[in-house]
Amino acid sequence: MPDSDLDLDDFQRLLWGFASHRIITVAGRTGILRLLAERPVTPEMAAAELGLDPLATAKVVRALAALGIADADGDRYRAARHLAPNFRPGDRDVVPFLEHSHSMYESWGVTLEPWLRGEDWPVAQRTPEETARFGAAMRAMGAQMARRVAAVLDLDGASRMLDVGGGWGHFAKALCAANPQLSAVVLDTPAVVERAAVELEGSGFEGRIEFVAGDYLETTYGSAFDLVLLANILHQETADRARELVRHAAGALAPGGRVVVVDFAIDDEQRRHLLGALFAINMRSFGDTWTEPLIRGWMEEADLVSFERTDLGPDRWILTGTRPAGN
Repeated sequence: MPDSDLDLDDFQRLLWGFASHRIITVAGRTGILRLLAERPVTPEMAAAELGLDPLATAKVVRALAALGIADADGDRYRAARHLAPNFRPGDRDVVPFLEHSHSMYESWGVTLEPWLRGEDWPVAQRTPEETARFGAAMRAMGAQMARRVAAVLDLDGASRMLDVGGGWGHFAKALCAANPQLSAVVLDTPAVVERAAVELEGSGFEGRIEFVAGDYLETTYGSAFDLVLLANILHQETADRARELVRHAAGALAPGGRVVVVDFAIDDEQRRHLLGALFAINMRSFGDTWTEPLIRGWMEEADLVSFERTDLGPDRWILTGTRPAGN
């Protein structure tokens, strides 16, 4: 492994990453990002419209420009063109995820050092309101990832899929939209399924997507699925539980069916890929960013073959394994 060329100036910029994160999430919480995505405004106009302090707003907006999130045209600012659709209400909206990220920042600040010293990283049971906010956050980012998966995943001949831990069904909706012959069963906890059923109304997928409440390590999956999706699920579990999830998924396949894992990418040594290494810490002691050889090994143990990997940009991948046609 080559030596790092990080110098002290680079190191200082990394230290100031805390400020960049907070500026982004607070700009989302206060409405600045939505306003900049709607039209060009001066900081003074933004402050007046949103009821914010003019000086503070000006400094935050200028910082957004320095981060590349906003562009300046004279004294007016607007959201960067390629990011603006993500700050407007709609199916690309990531602003609900910023609320979740804001909370993660606070959690890391309080618990990272005690966890490193051997204390538990507390995980509180979510209230119904917190469950709804978490679902909205996961949909905000997950729906866009789901469309990317649907654009590259071969769905020819698939008619039944199972989405394990599928939340509000954003992956199921994207894959069903890509293949009109596909129907989906989405398994998640009772609280999630209750809200997901409401979200399904008026989506156009009624009758094609079914939600089932249960525990993905305890509930019987059924059988004869052409595709079993484990999207952003394995990283939530220990190695033993993740292996068991792959085994359960493989057991629910029809001959020739596939287990499809969508997750964060990580290098084999788990030390060169920055986002993968950071996200591994976010999974504390109960999960991890699992490597490709490890996931493939779990698939082999489950008698899957014909492994394939598709990279979804620099930080996510799709790993698939197939049940032999004669098995």
